[in-house]
Amino acid sequence: MSFLHTNHGSTSTTTTTTTRVTIPSNGHKRALCMGINNYPDPANRLAGCVNDATDWAAYLNSMGFGIVSLIDAKVTSTNFTEYMGNYISEAKAGDWIVGTYSGHGSSVPDIDGDEADGKDECICLYDRFYLDDEIRVLFSKLPEGVNLVFISDSCHSGTVTRDFIRVMNSFDFISTPKYLPPILDGLAVRIPLFESNNTFASPILKDLPEQSMNHILMAGCKNTEYSYDAFINGRANGAFSAYALQVLKENAPLTFNYFNTKLQKLLPSRNYPQTPQLEGSDTKKNQIMFQ
Repeated sequence: MSFLHTNHGSTSTTTTTTTRVTIPSNGHKRALCMGINNYPDPANRLAGCVNDATDWAAYLNSMGFGIVSLIDAKVTSTNFTEYMGNYISEAKAGDWIVGTYSGHGSSVPDIDGDEADGKDECICLYDRFYLDDEIRVLFSKLPEGVNLVFISDSCHSGTVTRDFIRVMNSFDFISTPKYLPPILDGLAVRIPLFESNNTFASPILKDLPEQSMNHILMAGCKNTEYSYDAFINGRANGAFSAYALQVLKENAPLTFNYFNTKLQKLLPSRNYPQTPQLEGSDTKKNQIMFQ
């Protein structure tokens, strides 16, 4: 799920270009870091997502971001909407907003006709599934000149979701992924607006060219792949988050494009057959990250 762009069934390619690297003017930096291990049903619990949120928060704090961390039961649809909505409404040109999400995800039948594959992707928050349509509406309110980055360590996250892998007590070991079904534990898949109005789709919700995106999406895999809950260097993490932060710490400062090039040397791998995705306009991809 990309939020103002859906790149169904394709791989976002990253190439070195001659586009001039742009550095945003200094502004405020705010980040919302979310991770869910302990879903309501114990059968669906994960191991590395809280570590992912903690690790992203620590890194972004070192880059000068003010951090709000939401963990487990606090990762609700209300909290996500209010925090990101406030960040967006209060932002001014030159500011940075980063949202990170690590947890389950799924896809549900599309009812408003804006998805080429007939499915709405969603991130699985603690209280309900949060549709890509809802996130598109939220992000469409971003003021001009504000830098917005959403980082999703979740399955199908070249369209954004995360299936779960049970972590085993071994080094860099993964087990067989299981898809999180559309309805689980009584979670409301849709809010009434999306359930009752099949004509909700509007021009801002339709697929847009990648060059028209007003944000950057960093995703753990293609929309046809899984992102893995893994055990790396003796610690539970999402494979994408662990390797992405390794690249950032070893190579900063770097552009989004160069980051993705370096990351794709580590993923996909034999243990983690997932292909990280980078979506956004060429101008945004050639910015120095988080500066």
